[in-house]
Amino acid sequence: MRRALAGLSLSLLAGGALGCRPAVAPQPPVPPPEASVETLRQQQQQRQRLQLAARQCRQRRDELLQGLVELRRAEAALAERRALVPAPASAPPVWDEEKESRFSQVDQELDRQRYEQELAAWRQRQAVSALQRQRLDAAQQQLNRQAQRLQQRYPGLFTGPASIEVRPQELARLSRCPEPPA
Repeated sequence: MRRALAGLSLSLLAGGALGCRPAVAPQPPVPPPEASVETLRQQQQQRQRLQLAARQCRQRRDELLQGLVELRRAEAALAERRALVPAPASAPPVWDEEKESRFSQVDQELDRQRYEQELAAWRQRQAVSALQRQRLDAAQQQLNRQAQRLQQRYPGLFTGPASIEVRPQELARLSRCPEPPA
């Protein structure tokens, strides 16, 4: 038993001695090895490439959004032009000399004046209608050109080749840009 007590006291003394050792002063952190000039240059070039890519992405996104604004304007202009085109008017009946010969000279002259006025008004409506149709065609061509530009630049943007309906997922994908590194 004495031996056991002696062993126990020795182990307690040894444990206490270990706990009472003076603390080792903390070592200052070892600085990372000096980065070589080449590594720093490569990091800077990578950062510049990322900044350029982010800037180009933002420019592409801004162009896309501006293109869509122009497309919607062209679409609105076309709708406005469609609303302005009047329905075709029927021409006044052809002047019938035989029928008019049954009336007095004064009535014939009055009828002839009315007919000429109706014919002139119809021709004016036709001219206005033709001008409106030309404007409608121009608006349609503008819409087609704008849609074609967007379709060529961003092939998957629209739901179909003849559609100007935008795919929301594609628009979201094209609008996402990475944040430039600081």
